[in-house]
Amino acid sequence: MTQEDMRIIKKSWLFRTMKDEEMRQAAEELCGHKKTFSRGQILIHEGDVQEFVGILLSGEVRISRITMDGTENLFQKLSSPYLLGADIVCTPSRVSPYTAYCSDEAQVWFFDYRKIRTPGVVREEIRLSLQERFLQFIANENIRNFYKIDMLSSRNAREKILKYLRIQKRRQKDGVIEISYDREELASYLCMNRSVLSHTLSEMRREGILDFRKNRFILKE
Repeated sequence: MTQEDMRIIKKSWLFRTMKDEEMRQAAEELCGHKKTFSRGQILIHEGDVQEFVGILLSGEVRISRITMDGTENLFQKLSSPYLLGADIVCTPSRVSPYTAYCSDEAQVWFFDYRKIRTPGVVREEIRLSLQERFLQFIANENIRNFYKIDMLSSRNAREKILKYLRIQKRRQKDGVIEISYDREELASYLCMNRSVLSHTLSEMRREGILDFRKNRFILKE
């Protein structure tokens, strides 16, 4: 593992509160390994039993469900240093409800979650610290999922778009909202047709509700 890898791992949710030496010791005891994936390669198949957690070192991973007709329903786009599979390994079945694949070449540092779940494998103070961080991560994911469910339960496309942009504005705390999705991806994420999304955005701009250019938006509320 390179120094740059260690720097990225230290920035992840799991290790960011640890001191440098404590983090290095924890990483050594977890006996993780780095793996490189090519564009389009699947990291997690829907229905897989997952025992390993990954920290995304570089690249981009998409979390999706693929329907019977081949349509992709996009749930999330992950970038460095996001935790991959943490929401799966913490469940009793550890069965993945989604597919995770690379939309760009990616490198991931994996470790076996059983080393954290099982007492006596790593030092107890490290194990308990990592367990607490996992709990906080899962709690944050639950809140994020709540907001998405609330957004998708909106009555029409306009309400979905406004709820999504308001959430992003609160997170970014800036007048200009920059999102990571292109139009096709945003339509998939919001569970709507791309033409409906484009038409609604144009209509809202004409009415002075918002302005946008590519993936940058300004709410004028």
